[in-house]
Amino acid sequence: MPSYTEGLPNLMLEAMACGTPVVATSVGSIPDFIKDAESGFIMENNSPDCIAKNVINALEQADLEKVSEKARIVIEQNFTFEKAVERYENIINNI
Repeated sequence: MPSYTEGLPNLMLEAMACGTPVVATSVGSIPDFIKDAESGFIMENNSPDCIAKNVINALEQADLEKVSEKARIVIEQNFTFEKAVERYENIINNI
């Protein structure tokens, strides 16, 4: 995701939930959920050379499966139906 700007991209969340490694720029809420080489990969910028370098780097990671699993766990901890209900409950209780 070589974006210039983002909010919280659904594509990233869906990829993480499916165990697909994410390579993204550090914009919007992306760095709140992608920790470099832990739950995905953060690119320094979105130049073609940087994108290519980071995709190759991600594919060469010896522990790529661990990164994908961590990403899936991040989704489970933050984006389940139960977590959404908890957030709404907190909002309502604090009105």
